[in-house]
Amino acid sequence: MPFVSSCFESGFDIRALESLFADHGPRLAHMRDAASFAKDIAGSFSLSAEHAQLLIRSALLHDIGYAPALRRFDYHPLDGALFLADQEEHPWVTEGVLRHSWAGRKSGLDPAVSEQYAQRQPLSDAAWLVRAVTVADWRAAGVGGRVSFARRFQDIAIRNPHNPDKVRRAGIMVDEVRDGFLEWARDLAIDRPLPWVFCDVDNTLIRPGDRLSDSNKAAVKAYVAAGGAFSLATGKHPLSIAPLALELGLETTQVAGNGSCLLDKNGITVLDELGDAADALRAALESRGLPIAIYRPQGIETGGMWPASLDEIFDRYGEIRPTRTPLPGEALKILCIVDGDDLQREQELRLLASELGVDCCRSDRHFLEFLPKRGNKGQAARTVMEQAKWPVLHSLAVGDTENDEPLFALCGACAAVGNAGEWTRRGADWTIGQCADNGAGGFLDRLRLGHGWAGLRSGLIF
Repeated sequence: MPFVSSCFESGFDIRALESLFADHGPRLAHMRDAASFAKDIAGSFSLSAEHAQLLIRSALLHDIGYAPALRRFDYHPLDGALFLADQEEHPWVTEGVLRHSWAGRKSGLDPAVSEQYAQRQPLSDAAWLVRAVTVADWRAAGVGGRVSFARRFQDIAIRNPHNPDKVRRAGIMVDEVRDGFLEWARDLAIDRPLPWVFCDVDNTLIRPGDRLSDSNKAAVKAYVAAGGAFSLATGKHPLSIAPLALELGLETTQVAGNGSCLLDKNGITVLDELGDAADALRAALESRGLPIAIYRPQGIETGGMWPASLDEIFDRYGEIRPTRTPLPGEALKILCIVDGDDLQREQELRLLASELGVDCCRSDRHFLEFLPKRGNKGQAARTVMEQAKWPVLHSLAVGDTENDEPLFALCGACAAVGNAGEWTRRGADWTIGQCADNGAGGFLDRLRLGHGWAGLRSGLIF
């Protein structure tokens, strides 16, 4: 990990992690993703270089006690902390490992473990670090991958179907950790009054077949006027959302093509493209008789089996019509028309994506999309905020389906509209009103009137 020093003057040698977790790759992936999130905490809350390095190091090592070679009490926070103390690790790092995710205060601990904790007084000057490591732990899935708070709970529930008590405790814990983060996030509003909102378009801000409602339009304009930043984050072609951005008066950069490109006043910026995989994908999909549309910077071109009736679907979604003639430029993504109820076909196509080294996500019940590995809404939103020198975690995502998951995982918190699929709603921190009821606009009004983070907490009903 390039952002973690492997050689402190003393302490554990980070390079030994590979051998300690040689047979436990998913656990090490979780630790590394927690460290990655800790880096965003450090940047978003302007920690000093020393404090940032200690936090990131603590997050990376927080589960080191799971290494089989280190087990003494069979309680990973304690085992990890004892090992690190023997390695003369920095006391704050050891404290972060010992007490992360409220370790030591849980009920039902072995008496020997409780005795060990009773012998160790908490380090008051490292309390902030323990709290930050805990947040980082709860934003990294147990087997690796950055996730929202709510998806982290789902991750635990799915992996522990026969341990309802653990799932119950995780539900309590995620609310507590989220609320701790929200309390911290209020400090971000000192110089920037409201978080940056990245909002999906179809079935979130606008119902397909309808125009942008006056209510949602007014809510976006009022939010921006109050000092908030707002960007569209959509699977649409950038040429399709240019009129919408103009109608909303947005001066921010917009995320288009499911994160493969950006749109701003200077035009379109390509972030990633399918490369050599595009031709292989096209051949494989068309050999299965599936209609496809290839997104390129200058427009959308169809595959060889595109019936004219599909143009009407694009019209309904406010997407530019695809052309039957080849277009120049990179393939940003390939959209495939395939019904979401055909589970066998979907599984087959997702396997195809994996074999070709590209990502696959569903953006609608009609649309399955193939994207470059670094071309998702989350990566694109990060680029937008970093270019604007905006704290990455001072952000909120609003969406409705699978292609919004990377955005949910990136932002400080996230909300799903009421018409979103059940899986998406379970991965969101809040469920807001439906698209048809101007739920996105209502959420923006709630944020604006509630002074951003100050008006948010776990369990809110919108």
